[in-house]
Amino acid sequence: MAVSITVSATMGGAAYADALAGGDTGIDFGQVSTGAYTPLIDQPTNDGALPIWISHNAVVDPITDCGVFTQQYSGTYGGAATAAGDFTTLKNMGFTSAGSTANNSNGDWQGLAVDMDWDVTTANQFDPTRIGSGGGAGSNVFIFGDGVASSTDGIDLSSSFDLKAAAMVYNNAAVPTAPTAPVDGKIGKSADSVLGDNCKLISRFFLNNGASTGGIMQWDMVFNYSHTA
Repeated sequence: MAVSITVSATMGGAAYADALAGGDTGIDFGQVSTGAYTPLIDQPTNDGALPIWISHNAVVDPITDCGVFTQQYSGTYGGAATAAGDFTTLKNMGFTSAGSTANNSNGDWQGLAVDMDWDVTTANQFDPTRIGSGGGAGSNVFIFGDGVASSTDGIDLSSSFDLKAAAMVYNNAAVPTAPTAPVDGKIGKSADSVLGDNCKLISRFFLNNGASTGGIMQWDMVFNYSHTA
């Protein structure tokens, strides 16, 4: 049988369907100001992030090789520049981001990032000491467009960030619970308390102090996975 995933704002909820500029639906991160991030609740306490819950409808086996990457917006573009231009900007922002504080109080974070620790504390989410590269190194914060010499991480399927074990969650009667033996890149079938049957990412878009160009940006966030049953 064909297996599909659901990307939602809540565990077990309906798929994201925010109205986007251009007429499509998806995830709207909201407005961001220089030296801050979006979604923003309270910057001094590092509060605010966009939850992304991932589940699937396989009934026999888990899905594997689960990852996430970005690409040029594939919908009806409604931004301020071009779809290709926005993707180039997103990659460049990730490559030149130099975040030194979790809440961007120094104004040096920029670009799109995900934190793959489902129950990370508010104070520790997006802590720069937890940044990883290439989907590994035991770290759980990833920046799309990051790289050693150029924008090479999280920008296509070959550089996809593995969904980390720390992001896996078991839906225990509507109570998010840590699974007993989660594995990088695997989301179990419904009621799998070992691998977990959900994955929770939290995401932010950061803007640095020196940003000077405004307007709507759009990109695709792509979730890759395999299923063999």
